[in-house]
Amino acid sequence: MEHETRRSKGINSIEVGYRVLEAIQEGPGSVPLKTIAERASLSPSAAHNYLASFIRTGMVRPDGRGQYALGPSLAALGMTAVRQMDTYELVEGAALRLRDATDLGVAVLIWTEAGTVIIYNRPGSPEGPFELRNGLVSTAWTGGGNVFIAYLERELTTPVVERELGVSHDECTAVMKSIATNVRNAGYAICDLKQIPDYRAISAPVWNSDGTIAYALTLTAHKDAIDTSPTGPHVTHLVRAAAQLSHTLGAPQSVMRQAVE
Repeated sequence: MEHETRRSKGINSIEVGYRVLEAIQEGPGSVPLKTIAERASLSPSAAHNYLASFIRTGMVRPDGRGQYALGPSLAALGMTAVRQMDTYELVEGAALRLRDATDLGVAVLIWTEAGTVIIYNRPGSPEGPFELRNGLVSTAWTGGGNVFIAYLERELTTPVVERELGVSHDECTAVMKSIATNVRNAGYAICDLKQIPDYRAISAPVWNSDGTIAYALTLTAHKDAIDTSPTGPHVTHLVRAAAQLSHTLGAPQSVMRQAVE
């Protein structure tokens, strides 16, 4: 029993220490002790004890102004983890778990020079009469495309959307601004799929470790089968899955918070 108690305390200490590292990861830049303690739900003295150990191992470095940043040994561990990590496998796994949790169709989309592209999809249960296909899709009329409109630089998305809509630059800008505002206010996109009548999509951003958008994770179903209410199970599962995948990919917490304005 004593051995188990000690082992549990040791595991708990690692978990608490990880909260300290996450508090520093949030940034921006070097972070003062007081902020680290608040983010990690620790007293300043307890946070300082963890920092002292992390500094000795090179996982944290002081900047000489009473603030702290992640250190070189942690960077080395991170780079090794990235080399060993199969990102596509992680994304596929997250999408499959989301499908199992909702019974809806799922899709993973990326941005390319040509526009929005589905790289992975699986149908819901039961399967509908329409089949999603991997490849180039609309940006203006898909949930994933709307996510990219909201979070990518406008110079990347505007030419694609202008071609799709066939409108003037000013009209396109107004449409994109409206889409971006709605997505950023909610933190996810809701879109009726023009290419699949009576189908609707909900899509949420997945973030990279450098704070840029990596993927759009999407649920699709007939509009009568998908619950788009903010507190409903489908939005809840989707947003949670996208956040968990972003975290696995190393996305800063600050970026995920700022995605909802």
